[in-house]
Amino acid sequence: MKLTLRCLLAAAGLVLFGWFVYRAGVGEIARAFTNLGWWLPVALLPFLAVTLLDTVGWRFAFGREGTHGIGFPRLVQIRWAGESINAVLPSAYIGGEAVKVHLLRKRGVPPLNGAASVVAGKTAQVLAQVTFIALGALAGMANLPSDSPARTGMLAVTGLALAIVATLLWLQRRGIFTTLLGLTKKLGLRIRAFADRSEKLRRLDDRIFDFYRKEPGRFGLSCAAYFCGWMTDALEILLVSHLLGMPLEWSEAIAIEAFISVAKALGIFVPGALGVQESGFVFLFLLFALPTTLGVSYAIFRRGREVIFAGVGAAMLYAEGLISGGKLTTKVEAPA
Repeated sequence: MKLTLRCLLAAAGLVLFGWFVYRAGVGEIARAFTNLGWWLPVALLPFLAVTLLDTVGWRFAFGREGTHGIGFPRLVQIRWAGESINAVLPSAYIGGEAVKVHLLRKRGVPPLNGAASVVAGKTAQVLAQVTFIALGALAGMANLPSDSPARTGMLAVTGLALAIVATLLWLQRRGIFTTLLGLTKKLGLRIRAFADRSEKLRRLDDRIFDFYRKEPGRFGLSCAAYFCGWMTDALEILLVSHLLGMPLEWSEAIAIEAFISVAKALGIFVPGALGVQESGFVFLFLLFALPTTLGVSYAIFRRGREVIFAGVGAAMLYAEGLISGGKLTTKVEAPA
């Protein structure tokens, strides 16, 4: 049933996007990509910078103990491989985190340290994202008519995102896994994966909380690095729009990138947010009275870029022996 629903959502999104392509005109889209031409490699640079900035953010999340001798280039590789899983599998961004912990463990990082860095890093990334969404809401309202109902919607989304982060931080203060263990016990449920690892999970909670309490400066730097990554994502939209010959303003690029991340979150259980992401882009471009051709063209470019980076990540996973016969091995599949 879940698989059927995912396929239906993806199909609906793709059909809607196909209609947008028809409306924009295939000829117009082709002409836009002709303008891009040999500048395509340049258009890929911002996301490469995002990958490096996000790795810097993750590096700070390891705390004073560091990465146990793993150099920055190797850390980039590990994160890239993990994010390629997050970009493709409908695993609510959890599967790729398991891959990162596994690859860290292969290189001598204790699982407790690796898991704590992943949870703290993801928290910092989400906190930075919410800050970016708030900035995007301000930028969006500056580009919308004063009577537009979308202004209220943007404020509502920002408020909801802030509430989610507050809940996440509250849970981590109490202990995410300790809270889940207590909840399952009250409900009379016995989840073997939790019950068999209850002591390890409590130690993980303690380690995460200790990082926030004892190293707030490093957590702040982690958030700052991730925020720079989100801003660089907006730079990609700005750059590509200029290369396609339909330049945007900086505020428009920030607003679109901020709220496309919300659209992707809504499509979290659709493989690769297929169809959801593309239709979301076009809706946002229409909302800001921007050319449909640009929205469709950028959506196609964005999907192509993601395929390229996911392909590189898959090659890294294959080199690590984590892909066999075109499928994830059980080493990663089970914990993910």
